[in-house]
Amino acid sequence: MRQLFRALMLLAALPIRSFAQDTASVTFTEENSPVVEQRFIDRYENVFMTKVPTRKMFKLGYLATTYNGLGFNAAFEYKVLPALSLEVALTGRTNRTGNAVTLERFERQFSGNNLFASIGSRWYFEMNKRIARQQSANNFSGSYLGISYERSLAAILSNRPRELFSITYGFQSRFLANGFLDFSLGLYYASPYLFMWDRGYLPSRGFQAQNAVIASRALLGLAFGDWRRNNKEPLCDVLHCDYLVKQHFKIRLPEVNIGLEAQSLRAEAGYERKLGKSPLSVNLSIGSEMNLSSWETRSSITAVGEAQIRWYYLQKNQVRKGKASDNLSGLYLGPRFAYNYDRIVFRGRNPFNTWNAAAGILAGYQQRLFNRLYFDAAIGYSGNSMRKSIFKVSYCELQAKAGIGFAL
Repeated sequence: MRQLFRALMLLAALPIRSFAQDTASVTFTEENSPVVEQRFIDRYENVFMTKVPTRKMFKLGYLATTYNGLGFNAAFEYKVLPALSLEVALTGRTNRTGNAVTLERFERQFSGNNLFASIGSRWYFEMNKRIARQQSANNFSGSYLGISYERSLAAILSNRPRELFSITYGFQSRFLANGFLDFSLGLYYASPYLFMWDRGYLPSRGFQAQNAVIASRALLGLAFGDWRRNNKEPLCDVLHCDYLVKQHFKIRLPEVNIGLEAQSLRAEAGYERKLGKSPLSVNLSIGSEMNLSSWETRSSITAVGEAQIRWYYLQKNQVRKGKASDNLSGLYLGPRFAYNYDRIVFRGRNPFNTWNAAAGILAGYQQRLFNRLYFDAAIGYSGNSMRKSIFKVSYCELQAKAGIGFAL
């Protein structure tokens, strides 16, 4: 009887449990909350320091122009208004022609006729709008229109100093904590005439149309000012250190000078390729400087072909430490071989041709920047030969060179 009673009780409980399960309800609720707008943080802000306020900046750089040669520049720029700045500078010209600084052609850069003082102003015409859109702080990064006056500290020709008035359009950008790049294209008025050099000729005074030239100006160097150093710089976003680079074409930023009676162009292109998995590469380049002068009724062209074998001697160690990848960036050593050809043509005369072969060693540093830029600087010591039949050292030359451009 007890077992029968227990069985009846279990049967009676089954409908109750089923009913309890069927009547359980599940409810869904939805809550609406406002979406907080979030600003997209540009990963390059820390690289170009676009959000870092800066009112004064001292610059030391390497200057490359065709209208005034190669040299070193020291400048101080001060913000008067967010969109307006004043700049004073001193430039020491080390080379009048050529795309590298050589001791044999140094032109006594600390003499008065190779030192130029200048004063100017820049209008950063997009600065106020960028500040209003929270895309930039009040600083020195951006496009600008500039005017300046430049004067040599001593006479250039016939007891007259050279004066340069210019109106330029350019772009200046900060780079990490202490770097900067400034590139501009402008209209320059040079008095006396730009291509007269110590010939004892008395140039005419007053406005001369041939004194006006359109020229480029590139300046690369170090910057110091009233900003705080950021220790969270995304270096690999800039230095291309996580990418494998086996080969690249390189095109250096050109330097042009266009006038009514004289034109000149300086350009260089190269190709570099790694040798297998080794830290060695072959770097080939060709550069040219062309000058046309109707005043002197002559034209000249200089072509330089160069081959280098580069050994990136720290690359293996950097790869093991995870600080670099197998690419074409870093410190390098190696031999160099060059062939220089010069041709000068005077109107009504036979052309004058010279050639020069060089072999030596060099040490340098190359760095890829982002995806399409590169920086390359080197110093080398070479023996030069003027003989065609056999290489015999005629003289030796110490040469320094720096360039920035596009890598493809």
